[in-house]
Amino acid sequence: MRKMSSALRLGCSGSLGLMLLFLAACNRTDAGHVLPLPKLPSTALDFRVAYIVNERLPRMSPEQLDALLLRIQLTAQEHFGVGIRFSAITEIPIARAFEGIPKASRDVALPQIYDFKTGTGDLPRLKKAFTHVFASETGPLADRIAYAQPYTPNLRSDATVAEFGAAMADLQVQRLAQWRDMRALDSGKAVDEKPYNEFTMWLALGDGDLPFELVLTNQIIASAEYDSVSVHSAIRGGYTNGVTTYSKASRYGTTSVWSTFAFTGNDDFIVGLRSGERYEPLEAARLAGVAATHEIGHQLFHLSHPFNRLACVMNPVPMLAYRAWSNKLAAPDCRLGSDPQMTPGAYHFRY
Repeated sequence: MRKMSSALRLGCSGSLGLMLLFLAACNRTDAGHVLPLPKLPSTALDFRVAYIVNERLPRMSPEQLDALLLRIQLTAQEHFGVGIRFSAITEIPIARAFEGIPKASRDVALPQIYDFKTGTGDLPRLKKAFTHVFASETGPLADRIAYAQPYTPNLRSDATVAEFGAAMADLQVQRLAQWRDMRALDSGKAVDEKPYNEFTMWLALGDGDLPFELVLTNQIIASAEYDSVSVHSAIRGGYTNGVTTYSKASRYGTTSVWSTFAFTGNDDFIVGLRSGERYEPLEAARLAGVAATHEIGHQLFHLSHPFNRLACVMNPVPMLAYRAWSNKLAAPDCRLGSDPQMTPGAYHFRY
C-alpha cells in the first residue's frame, strides 16, 4: 500500500485546495480539514465491494475473490477485533470507473504525474519531492532507511534526508521501466497510454460517486508523482499494493483500493520482487486478503506505518514477498495502541 498506501501514500502539496482527495497524500495542518475517525458500530461492519476490471490483465476467479474476502474477515478480526460483512461484488469496467472522476479532480491529478512512459519526467523535481516528504514525515528517518537498505545495498545508514530522497527517486524511476515494459494478455503493453496505472487517478476516484468501502481491482498501479511518494512504493518501482483515500460516498469517509495484480502475475520481474515466491491460485487469494487488511486498518482506525515491526499487519510489505511477510505476523505482539503508529488517529486523512 502506498500511504495511504498503499496506499495512502505520504506526500504533501499545499496546492491541493479543492475537495479532491489527496488526503492520502498530505499530513500538513494547513491543507484542508482532518477527517475524523469513523464512529464504528458494536456489531459487524457492512462493506460494499466493487471489482474494477481491466480485461487486458489477469483477473481472479469468483472462487479466488471469495477466498480473498474471507481472509480479510479473519485477519481483521484477529488484528483489529472487528467483524466485517461484505456485500455481493459489483463488477465495474475500468473505463467506466475512471469516467466517473470529476473533471476538476482529474485536472489537479494529472499534472502531478511524473511521465515515465515517454521519459519526459522531471527527475530533479521528483528528488526534491522525496526529500520534502521524508523531512516532514513523523517517525525516525533511520527506520525508513533501515527498511529500504536490504533492497538498496549502497544506501548508507547515516544518509542525509536529501541523499535518501535522491536514492529512492532514482530507484523508483529505474524500476518503473520494468513495469512499463510488461506485457498484457493481448501482448500489448500492460501499462499503456491510458492513465489506469496512475496512483493519483486512483486517489481521485473518491471524488466521484463511488459508493463502496472496498474496491478490488486487477489493474497494475505503478507510477511516480511529484506530490505523493513513499519509501515502500519506491523500492518496488512505484508499484502500489493498495490505496486508502477520502470518499464522499463511503460509510466510513474513506475507500480502500486493493490490486490483485502482483498476486496473479508470474513474469520474471514480479517473481523477482517476490524473492522467488510463486503462488497457487487459492494461496494467492488468501495472501491478497491478509495483505489487504492493512488497508482496513487505515480506513477504520486511521493507523499509520510501524516500519520494521514484523508482527504488525500495518508494517508495509517489503517488495512483494507476501508469504514471507505474512508468516511473521503476530496479532498478540501488535495490538491497537501498542505503538504510536498503531494508535487510532495516528494518520491524518485530509479533504
